[in-house]
Amino acid sequence: MERKAADNLGVLLRSYEALYNWRALLMLAGSFAVAGLAIIGASDMAMGGGGRMAVAMLLGLVALVVAVMGVNGSGLMLADQAYDRPIQPFVSAFFGGLRVTLSAIGVLVLLGLGYALVFLVVFLLALLARIPGIGGVFAFLLAGPSVLVLSLTMAVLLLAAPLALAALWHGDGMTAALTRAVTIVVKRPLDVFMRFLVLGLIVMPAAFFLFAMVGMGDMSVAGMYLVDALRSMGGNFQGGMGGGPYGGMGPMASLFGSLMGRGLGAAGVSTALVWYLAIAVVGLIHMLGVILIYGSVSDGIGLDGFEAMARQAARIKARMDEHKPTSDGPGGPSF
Repeated sequence: MERKAADNLGVLLRSYEALYNWRALLMLAGSFAVAGLAIIGASDMAMGGGGRMAVAMLLGLVALVVAVMGVNGSGLMLADQAYDRPIQPFVSAFFGGLRVTLSAIGVLVLLGLGYALVFLVVFLLALLARIPGIGGVFAFLLAGPSVLVLSLTMAVLLLAAPLALAALWHGDGMTAALTRAVTIVVKRPLDVFMRFLVLGLIVMPAAFFLFAMVGMGDMSVAGMYLVDALRSMGGNFQGGMGGGPYGGMGPMASLFGSLMGRGLGAAGVSTALVWYLAIAVVGLIHMLGVILIYGSVSDGIGLDGFEAMARQAARIKARMDEHKPTSDGPGGPSF
């Protein structure tokens, strides 16, 4: 990604180029589909109750892991596309998504701990307002700045998380990605916010159009299969309302079970896969937009402080290694 082009807000229109990356689209849509099918299976297991609940929870966990790995794997491919690098193979990107997922969890935990620490400090300072006599002075001096500090901290929490994720997709480590993302938001909070706002305005029309078209098609097709299912039941339904596995649950449950048994449930699963594809298309556009935002706002943002600390730590370690006692001393080798 060229920096001059990246500084222009119009570069966010390139977000739609994500649809040309068929590998990333296939990975994201496939992971959503697998996760969705696992969730459907988990729901059926949970309705069964008993020992199936543990299996349902396991399927839900599998769905979450597959979806998150698919998102991060496709993010790695989109980063290759945005920075004009050779797009990595499908399998490598998918399992690379596991590494990014672990780093992303670490980033989110650190951001949450940072916000909790700032909130705790603000709360402790607010206790000074309870001091009799001079409490009002502390309240006047601390309340306003506390609002600003918490506002900036919330902005860092909300805006730095996607930027850190984009940095991880770019290839940075967890510490470097977190440090760079926080530095960007602290130095350019309004710039970052406006770019995310523009990205939302760019993605929103595509999402509205795509979801509206799929929704109307879904309702039409569902009506067709519903009519066919009701027609195939014929007059047998009225005679069987009181019996069968759903008879004790009432006529509506009996009707629902009969319809599911006549293909309506399979049709619902099939149309759900189309919805997962639509969600993947919109998500892919937004993900490439986040990568483009990171590429534009990270220009000129270095990690001087982080690199200085790393160099200092390396020097300290080297000095410790120099003074480390060797195994061969005046008394001879030690065993």
